[in-house]
Amino acid sequence: MKSASPLHPPVEEEFERRVKWRLLPTLSFVAVLLIMLGVAVVSLTMRPRHPRGLPDDDDARAAAAVLAGRVSAGTGDLRWRAAVLGGEPGGAPANAAMHAIAEVARPGLAAARRRHGGDPRAIAALAALDLVDHDFLGAAARYRRACELAPHYSEGRLGAGVALALQADRTPEPWQSRALRLQAIAQFAMVDSTEEEYRPALYDRARVLADAGRAAEAAFYAGRYLALEDRGAFADRLRGIAPRR
Repeated sequence: MKSASPLHPPVEEEFERRVKWRLLPTLSFVAVLLIMLGVAVVSLTMRPRHPRGLPDDDDARAAAAVLAGRVSAGTGDLRWRAAVLGGEPGGAPANAAMHAIAEVARPGLAAARRRHGGDPRAIAALAALDLVDHDFLGAAARYRRACELAPHYSEGRLGAGVALALQADRTPEPWQSRALRLQAIAQFAMVDSTEEEYRPALYDRARVLADAGRAAEAAFYAGRYLALEDRGAFADRLRGIAPRR
């Protein structure tokens, strides 16, 4: 029997040569799978970051001592909380004296922001002063930046929603105004139910949904708010939106 020509190896040898996996690509593929598995395990087991309060900074604490209880913002019927202002300030617009107090506090907060660039609370503190100054787009941008650093940052989500809703009120173009309101609603929806900002966000969500013409959804969330808190000024303001019992 004639042996196979060197130019024409047997079919079996050619098949083995073609299907044989090289070692390096195989190891690379396995390594990629292990990395993906590690990322999945970390994402399932790591607790989300929920920043609260102020950054650990002397200037930030000094600014809060100057501001707390002395400054309000023109948020109208919307609820809003800011740690640097001592919690939930009044909704009336800031007067000249309040603006002066805010400007005294701003340099210290800016210094804290430079020292703690990765702390979303330092950014949110400056965003609160932007809201006091009615710079709603500036406030929304800062709050969004804070939420990029910590997606579960409830003060940042609430502040971004309030800033966007207030900017919608001053935007004359109807479609642009509606788009801003829908963005605000999305921010309110991302506030975790375990956080202090949840009830203000739920309240604001119902009101802004009503302003956006989405009556059924507004009634639904107003009802959810009243199920948690059925007395007080805020509950009374939502009774006209909630479904009648």
